[in-house]
Amino acid sequence: MFTDIVGSSALAEAVGDTRWAQLISDHLNLVDSLLDQFGGRLVKTMGDGTMSIFTSAGRALKAAVELQRAVDSMNGEPKLTLRVGLNTGDILEAGDDFLGTVVNKAARIASVADPGEIRVSDATRAMVGNSKDYAFGSPVNVSLKGLDGEHLLYRLDW
Repeated sequence: MFTDIVGSSALAEAVGDTRWAQLISDHLNLVDSLLDQFGGRLVKTMGDGTMSIFTSAGRALKAAVELQRAVDSMNGEPKLTLRVGLNTGDILEAGDDFLGTVVNKAARIASVADPGEIRVSDATRAMVGNSKDYAFGSPVNVSLKGLDGEHLLYRLDW
């Protein structure tokens, strides 16, 4: 799972570096807390973005939904909005990091998500089957930077 705060550069400029650093710290604490609840692990942060892994697609989807809900319900300014992208598959462990096409695709999925959206790959969608725990929008085929062909993605409703 990859997350990204929408418009973070403009927000950081508007509130100043000290306030932005505190907002990011608070946000990362929220992410870490939710990951713990759903069996996820924060792999790394990239500025205002995160990369996390999970033991199951279902847990990742539940964490993504709860993260979007938590961020959406926060009071105060500036109001943060997230993009979230998820993919499922085998990954390569490299020390404290994870690599591979599955990871790259998850990052690219997050980058094409609209503000406030959770986008998932067809592989992630297939892993949860017809579970009534999740509602998905109609599939769309998109090009993902650096990856060949079209990729089937679903919006996870939250």
